Amino acid sequence: MSYLFQDTERAARRLHVVANVFAFSSRPFLHAAVGAAPEVVIDLGCGPGYTTRLLVEVTQCAQAIGLDSSERFLSQARSNAPAHLSFVRHDVTEIPFPTGQGDLIFCRLLLTHLQDPLAVLDRWGTQLRPGGFLLVEEVEWIRTEHPLLCQYLEIQAALLRQQANELYIGPLLARHQVGEGLRCSLSRVYQLPVSTAQAAAMFSMNLPSWKHHPFVQQYYGRIIDQLERDLQALANHAISEGENVWGMRQLAYART
Repeated sequence: MSYLFQDTERAARRLHVVANVFAFSSRPFLHAAVGAAPEVVIDLGCGPGYTTRLLVEVTQCAQAIGLDSSERFLSQARSNAPAHLSFVRHDVTEIPFPTGQGDLIFCRLLLTHLQDPLAVLDRWGTQLRPGGFLLVEEVEWIRTEHPLLCQYLEIQAALLRQQANELYIGPLLARHQVGEGLRCSLSRVYQLPVSTAQAAAMFSMNLPSWKHHPFVQQYYGRIIDQLERDLQALANHAISEGENVWGMRQLAYART
């Protein structure tokens, strides 16, 4: 599995910003979807471990395991991790997971990067214990009127589409009829306010990871460097709050 957004130190810093922003949607999602504390939680595409630690905090699970293909991120995640929190290198599109089955499997902002995401989703369901839950959180839509943010999103969506991926994958997931043995127990769109400074910070740290991609250079090469500089300035100077909204599709699947 290749990851367009890379695993550099800058990418890790971006994921810290992402974790802080999206914790405000993931936390209520977990409270709504999870009842009793699960024994084993598996965090797919865990990166440096920010989301895995959130899962431990909210669910009070006995054991949490983060899976990621980046050894650089995993090394950071393992730093100062308590005994009940572990991290394993694994391509999350391949089953079985090296962890064995889990009571709760969590995925946020990952399916948008995967080939054949619906088939992957169904495969993940096989890695649940009976009565377990698969929780998925992806982008349904983004509402912003800021021209720089709109321009960035246009380019990112086009680049992902060129690679047979979809930035706004939420509607596709909502329409999907999951495989045998899974039942959708929750499907909703959570509206998450995001400040312009937060959005610009995430975007400006992400753009260097793919601005040299041949597709971007061919179609946006004349503007991409200026867009990066403008986003960096916006991240440093924007002061208004909550004027942008991310619609997050939150789906919970129960193993029957």
